[in-house]
Amino acid sequence: MRRHWLWLGAILFGAALLRLPALWWGLPPAIPHVIASDIRCSYAFDEDDILTAISFSNAAKGDFDPRDYHWGTLHLHLLQFWMGAAETSGAFTRAWRDAYYHMVPGDFDTVYAAGRLLSTSLALLSIALMFLLGREAGGGSVGLWAAALVAVSPAHMMASTQIRADITMLALVTLTVWLGLRSLGSQSSRAMVWMGAAAGLAISAKYIAALTVIPVLLLVLARNHARPAAWAFVAGAAAAGFIFGEPYVLVKPQEIFQSAHRVLEANTSVPPRFAVSIPMLLGKQGLYAARFSVGPPAFLLALAGIVLMLRKRSPSGLALLIGLAGSIAALLPLAWPLLRYQLPLLPFLAVAAAFALMRFRAAPRAALGVVALSFPLFASLAQLAYMRSPHPANEALRLILKETPPGVAISRLAAELPPLNRKIYPMGPNPFLDDLSASPPDWVLIADLPEQEYPAGNLDALRNDYELLGSFQSTRRFAWASLGESGAPHDWKYTHPRMALYRRRDR
Repeated sequence: MRRHWLWLGAILFGAALLRLPALWWGLPPAIPHVIASDIRCSYAFDEDDILTAISFSNAAKGDFDPRDYHWGTLHLHLLQFWMGAAETSGAFTRAWRDAYYHMVPGDFDTVYAAGRLLSTSLALLSIALMFLLGREAGGGSVGLWAAALVAVSPAHMMASTQIRADITMLALVTLTVWLGLRSLGSQSSRAMVWMGAAAGLAISAKYIAALTVIPVLLLVLARNHARPAAWAFVAGAAAAGFIFGEPYVLVKPQEIFQSAHRVLEANTSVPPRFAVSIPMLLGKQGLYAARFSVGPPAFLLALAGIVLMLRKRSPSGLALLIGLAGSIAALLPLAWPLLRYQLPLLPFLAVAAAFALMRFRAAPRAALGVVALSFPLFASLAQLAYMRSPHPANEALRLILKETPPGVAISRLAAELPPLNRKIYPMGPNPFLDDLSASPPDWVLIADLPEQEYPAGNLDALRNDYELLGSFQSTRRFAWASLGESGAPHDWKYTHPRMALYRRRDR
């Protein structure tokens, strides 16, 4: 037992070493032009939405309302207190809100690093909980292998270095399932109540967690032949957990419902050109899980582990399979095949892979385990290298400010990539969505973030009518670990998009 805890400590230490050097990645420079743009986002889009939302709160006046409810608010509330504590500790030279809005050199980067450090801390907690879940499912060795797989997972590593609600949700989903396994076969209402409270907290972190945790709750209650009073206690604990994480549901229920509904509506009303069918969505997410989440060898082991669980039909295995099915179902309403959306799959894939690994004898198990860990580890090391390198968007920004005359419109994907002052460089037509030939812009900046190809006509125009002024990309690292970069989801490429700046020849 003590040996297992020592190994877990080593895994957590290694996971921290992999993540902490990356906390400052993907930030635009705090120079006058960028400051004047009024854009405060990183190149991991949406991080600024969370910082901006919590900046409006005022703890001194008892105002903790994050004013943004479309994910769930638990992570935002945690971040409110976390940033306040960082400010009190002297992490910034002035109030963090001022450092953020005024883009104070040095402090602006520290604001993002501090916010990301909360995600990293919760990520380490999720790894520890992963060990407990695996140990409950199949013993200490299963727990250690599962924790190690999550620790080196590139999807987990990326999410733990961004200001997002996903890692908080993952930690609480893992906690819920672990408590659920511990509750199986128990007639103790207390154990099931704690499970319900954890489920409510998970849902308050990100609503989509409901599709994972509620089926596990129902299974545990049904397998335990719980009395009606126990069902009521668990439901009450889940409601209490949700209200604790999202207290403003008591005073703004309609606004919170409408906010979540708008997101769901946006995901279900995708233009036909970009719509992804359900089979294609699930196929892409499965491929992403194999390439960018647990690695190809561990993914194959996980499939074998799922088959073994189905054959064994143990209550704990059934609970894990129900949770996995719920996590897969949660991919559907999200509609977009993004890597961070499959984080709830990680605990179940990791335990299944570890479960299959334990079927081998000691020597082949160790060799196969090293191979299984090597693929995601090297993919994570590649991400760390990208995060520590100059960001291509900042390289493009430097060339634009040097070569492009003020007042010229620049055709680009988004004003934030890189953050340009639109009073100086107005937005031209979008090179991905619009027809450049209809009104040819003088300057075009493209990036490979879209999963689909740019319109053929626009690519022809760039080849025939424009000269390439500069291309910006990070040196590819360990591409074998993810079976190459082709077809990667765009949130995998946040750290290292390929970008190019073009100028029209007949100017």
